[in-house]
Amino acid sequence: MAGILSIGMLPEDCVSTILSLTTPSDVGRLSVVSSAFRSAAESDVVWGRFLPNNYAHILAAADISGESPFCSKREIFFRLCSPLLLDGGKKSLELEKISAKICYTLSARELSISWSSDPLCWSWKNHSHSRFAEVAELRTVSWLEISGKIRTKTVSSNTLYGAYLLVKISDRAYGLDLVPAQVCVQVGDGAQAQVSEGSVWLQRKDKKKEDIECLFYGNRRERVRKLVGNGEKMEENGSIRVLKEREDGWLEIELGEFFSGENGTDEEVKMSLMEIKGFQLKAGLVLQGIQIRPKH
Repeated sequence: MAGILSIGMLPEDCVSTILSLTTPSDVGRLSVVSSAFRSAAESDVVWGRFLPNNYAHILAAADISGESPFCSKREIFFRLCSPLLLDGGKKSLELEKISAKICYTLSARELSISWSSDPLCWSWKNHSHSRFAEVAELRTVSWLEISGKIRTKTVSSNTLYGAYLLVKISDRAYGLDLVPAQVCVQVGDGAQAQVSEGSVWLQRKDKKKEDIECLFYGNRRERVRKLVGNGEKMEENGSIRVLKEREDGWLEIELGEFFSGENGTDEEVKMSLMEIKGFQLKAGLVLQGIQIRPKH
């Protein structure tokens, strides 16, 4: 307590500088300690430190013309904590409130999806729970390949990031649970590339559905697994990732992780999901996009 009182006796600009070296969550907690801290916590010195260097360019590129003008950098920070649509609504950016780190989302339209221009394979539609105007729904394909790219300069420096495919599974889904899909995140090329790989189930059967399929199709699933490799062994070892439900009602698949590097570093990050070995018809995957966010 004595230390806090001593800091509180410093000039307000000094206290603001000290607070700017913490995090937004720290500033929120310290602002209730005393009136001196509360006043310093409102300073542009503090919140300017939490904003991306290119925040003015981000705001200029976003469609927020109908919103009220900002009176402080604190207001700008909290506006950036809500998703902003960029590049004609094909991308989304927001800041984490606790860390001020950048979260970036690529819409399905911004991804490379095999056969996505063929209406027999994929359909594009509106979805009330998507932040983007369109999502892509898989109608039927035997070769599933989805990939996206960003640059490390797009996100916060010196940060461990995870890349997540955002999906839903429709009621008409089939063929997504026969073999695991391969996922990968790669930064750079050649011997110095960072590579994060894994496998994931796009859908898991409940026990009742499993029993019914065994009754009608016998050991077809086991035959396919042996054909495509060591999927059964990987499942026994627990190394295959599964879908996780999010608070917004979507499901996410972790594609991998990467470290963004020092400030000023600019390398290409490639993210992908492929299920191409089984040649099994599949349908019912609803794709919103890929989210890149800090890992904690």
